[in-house]
Amino acid sequence: MRLSHANDGLNELKANPLFNDVSDNGLNLLLEHAVLENWPKRFCFLGSTKTLRYFYIIRSGRLKVYFYNPEKDRKITLFIITKHDVFDLYHLLNWNHHDVNYEALDDLQIYALPLPFLQEWMRDHVAFYKNALQYIIIKMKSLESSVTSSNLDTTATRLAKLLLQHTNETTQKIEIINGLPHKELAQLIGTTRAVLNRNIQQFKEDGIIEIKNKQIEITNMNLLINKAKK
Repeated sequence: MRLSHANDGLNELKANPLFNDVSDNGLNLLLEHAVLENWPKRFCFLGSTKTLRYFYIIRSGRLKVYFYNPEKDRKITLFIITKHDVFDLYHLLNWNHHDVNYEALDDLQIYALPLPFLQEWMRDHVAFYKNALQYIIIKMKSLESSVTSSNLDTTATRLAKLLLQHTNETTQKIEIINGLPHKELAQLIGTTRAVLNRNIQQFKEDGIIEIKNKQIEITNMNLLINKAKK
């Protein structure tokens, strides 16, 4: 579905940290070339061939970015991205091909922009570069922390850090990852579902969390923080 600046797209882009320094004229030009796509839950594509021609901005829903090793039949989730997140900056900035896969965890709405147009647009809107660099640094820091934790921390510590990472500081509610199947949470911290289940059960017995309607609720923040330090 083709978009125009007459709908909510302009306000949505202005609220996105990647585009909030761009002029209204620049954002309207983006919207004139954007197509709103609907991807159903469990929609999946392997490799980055789909991002060779288009750059995507998530409007709603969650998308898993993961690596799959067919020899070991193992998946490692690199990121779960959601509203205001984008992909793929590798191709947008003419970096080398990277071997990742994508899977929709919810029904998704996504803005699709042709790469050639966006690369030309960027030359006239340099503010985007600064914001894109900041976005990349945040993602790299998250990935660095995940790799370090997976090699140094126990599974319980990794789980505690995962919950804290996705907890809203104001409401103390877990966001983005809440409601995901345990196998998805296990892939985020590099373990199996069985091991994760044992740790979740222990967290429940220790009074750290409760699970209601598949939603994890933190019942003792101090205990969770202490668990993340072990």
